[in-house]
Amino acid sequence: MAKQGIRIRKSLYIVLCMGTVLSLILCIGIAFGFFTKEKIVTKEVEKEVQVVPDNYLFLGDSLTDYFDLETYFPNQPVVNSGIAGNTTDQILASMKTRVYDYNPSKIFLLIGTNDLRDGKPQEAVVQNIEKIIEEIQTNRKQAEIFVESLYPVNASVSSAVGVRSNATIQNINAQLQEYCNEKDLTYIDLYAKLQDEQGNLQTQYTVDGLHLSDMGYQVVAEVLQEYLK
Repeated sequence: MAKQGIRIRKSLYIVLCMGTVLSLILCIGIAFGFFTKEKIVTKEVEKEVQVVPDNYLFLGDSLTDYFDLETYFPNQPVVNSGIAGNTTDQILASMKTRVYDYNPSKIFLLIGTNDLRDGKPQEAVVQNIEKIIEEIQTNRKQAEIFVESLYPVNASVSSAVGVRSNATIQNINAQLQEYCNEKDLTYIDLYAKLQDEQGNLQTQYTVDGLHLSDMGYQVVAEVLQEYLK
């Protein structure tokens, strides 16, 4: 029994000694940097953002169709989606081929004068323009929309003006401007840039009282250039 007690005490002594030695080794290792904590660096999750290449779409009727965009905006990604004679209804019926297929980053909308030619009430013209804008916002959310005012006319130049009147055009423009203000859209008042002192389209800016001359398009291009930057 005495020998067994001695063996137990020796074993305990050895265990204590080994524990002491291990503790010393650990302390020395920490002091000299033998044992270090691994630093884990987490990378922030990058948010995916859809980027639309520059593609400036001009949407409208003959006033856009006859606008030589490549001449007035050289070396810029301009697309002419104007068709002579078009109305707001015709654009609404062809939004895919006229707008969506181009996936534009900016859209310059000028439409409505032919609706007046056809006798469409001005309230209906404004409603259709609003529908065009809303459909673009739904189907091409990344596109920035610029709404141009309807241009003035000059009935004294020729009969091309027809039943259109500047009083009606100005009423439509006022409603468009109010709508743009409410919806935080850019409204471009080109009527003011093209009118004479009587509020008619300046004769040097037109070829027939309705369509623009080269000088008229130069005025329009200078204004719009600020929005293409």
